[in-house]
Amino acid sequence: MHHHIIDPYPLPKEKSPIYINEPWVIDKSLSCEKNNDLEQDKDNIRIYVPVDISATAIMRRLNCIISCYGESNEDNEFSFSTDVSLLISQVEIYDQIWGARHGMNEKGHSAEAIALVREFISVLEIIPDGCAEVFPFELIDELQSEYL
Repeated sequence: MHHHIIDPYPLPKEKSPIYINEPWVIDKSLSCEKNNDLEQDKDNIRIYVPVDISATAIMRRLNCIISCYGESNEDNEFSFSTDVSLLISQVEIYDQIWGARHGMNEKGHSAEAIALVREFISVLEIIPDGCAEVFPFELIDELQSEYL
């Protein structure tokens, strides 16, 4: 029984996809591996699963992660942080693409990414604090320093 639609072309047909050969962007288990050389596995098959990168999609994913974890506390802050860090990689991709299309500011970031990071930070700031030591506080500081 087949459960997945396998298309021989990218959607939408009239546009070309952008390939980013960094599987860790969507596979957080790779950060746990010491040897990430997947091509060495004899049974390795690399598939390309589309990931829509837009401000709306990234914020939807952030809100979903926050909904799953609830408050940030000592027990969940590492996992919470790891999941949100994957979204930061998506923000960086978003920034690079918009920067190539419309240019970057003096800090090297697109106006679109700056607006997204402002919204991202505003959501991180309202995560309930259950006595977490690091997350999301350090991430907020890093994003403000880098983008704002």
